[in-house]
Amino acid sequence: MSLRTPLCDLFGIEFPLLQSGMGGIAGSALAAAVSNAGALGIFAAHGTNPDGVRELLAQMRVATDRPFGANLLLAHDLVRPADSVLDQTSDLVNEALNPLRREVGLEPAHGAPASPARDVEEKLELLLEARIPILSIGLGNPGHELVERCRRQGTRVIAMVTTVEDAKAVESAGVDAIVAQGAEAGGHRSHFAKPAQSGAGLVGTIALVPEIVDSVRVPVIAAGGIVDGRGLVAALALGAQAVMLGTRFVATTESLGVQAYKQALVEGASHETVVTDAASGRYARVLRNRFTDHYAATGAPTLPFGWQGSAVAPLFDQARALEDPDHMALWAGQSTGAIHDIPSVAEVVRRIMEEAERVVGSLVSRPASG
Repeated sequence: MSLRTPLCDLFGIEFPLLQSGMGGIAGSALAAAVSNAGALGIFAAHGTNPDGVRELLAQMRVATDRPFGANLLLAHDLVRPADSVLDQTSDLVNEALNPLRREVGLEPAHGAPASPARDVEEKLELLLEARIPILSIGLGNPGHELVERCRRQGTRVIAMVTTVEDAKAVESAGVDAIVAQGAEAGGHRSHFAKPAQSGAGLVGTIALVPEIVDSVRVPVIAAGGIVDGRGLVAALALGAQAVMLGTRFVATTESLGVQAYKQALVEGASHETVVTDAASGRYARVLRNRFTDHYAATGAPTLPFGWQGSAVAPLFDQARALEDPDHMALWAGQSTGAIHDIPSVAEVVRRIMEEAERVVGSLVSRPASG
């Protein structure tokens, strides 16, 4: 029984599975392993510098001969970050972070953090010059001009959205497929602009996907809370042509996540995630820990996207070095409650597809009641 969809033909993949291009997690080893397993691997072009993007591109060309993608965040406040931030806001952020810094052996910080890199456009040019098979966009609308540039050189474009309105906007820009990101998804909420409140746009996957499917003509990819074959079948039943998984691929042997992070996902439960802007300045779903609880308790504001990331980076780097899950951002979706091990990527893909076919088979063969 085949679960191949038209999107598989569009992207040249065997299975209707995509791996989210998660910054700090999706390196070339993870993305290549996903592509080699018959799904679509996507490496993260954000979270690294232009030289890092060049290296990732070179590694991908060696590691796989199958289609792959690169993910880039096009948030306006990241593409063109503010030249400076308010001293008062920086002081409040430091007051919130300094106790955490001390707990991991760092000195307290004062004043504004280092200015965020202004290299998004340079990295985008590198990806375009490389003629990557697929460009994945988050936190922004790629726009008609960029999509046309990609189309001229054979690069497909997908964009992640959280609302029907944004789905229509990226369809108008000409994207090849749309990722409908439900509220259950881990990592950044893919809004074009940061909402005034953390709860804005939190529509569950099972409600959002069919609404977007009915509102656009291009293929839709479901994301949020999907971790196994049952989720894939459910998404296809809702009208999606594929699913994008993030959290499940973090907890694999090939991901760049430190062992303490992966183990936290194995031990976590679906109700233990929160949506916070403390980790980057943009709202994102993460596992609750000492960092999220402490920052929320202080009532401190956050700096703009990019600047807040610069402020927390030394803390997170130190926590990763110490394998300390309490002082880092544990990006995670509500699917963490269904993750119980840390297998290889190939094993994850195999399990999902085998379970999906069993589920479909059981539905087809189930006798009618009455």
